[in-house]
Amino acid sequence: MEKRKSERAKTNDEVLFSVDETAMRGRMLNLSRDGCMISGGGAHPATGNAVTVTLLEGVAVSGEIAWVDGDEIGVRFHRKLGEATVKYFLLNTIKYTHDEGPSDRFGRGLPPMRPDPGLTD
Repeated sequence: MEKRKSERAKTNDEVLFSVDETAMRGRMLNLSRDGCMISGGGAHPATGNAVTVTLLEGVAVSGEIAWVDGDEIGVRFHRKLGEATVKYFLLNTIKYTHDEGPSDRFGRGLPPMRPDPGLTD
């Protein structure tokens, strides 16, 4: 079994992807700097097909289909993603409990954000 080059993080984000110039919507189930797993889209691409994944508007990455298993595909990116891009997608997976909130790097709780009364719509 092939060892992964980088650890994958679980995600649950809708993405656009295209294979052979056919655009589809799918759900990205995990992401790493080297690739991702996408479910859905209804396509049945072959291993090795070129694919372009649009992670965010204006942020697309090219790669190839590494594997296909039913409705899920593994994508191997041609170029590594930046660490900040991967971390951006992890922000949506963080769950806070009622007593827990965002904290600084020392573990101290941050105060709640309040609207600035000087700003107007």
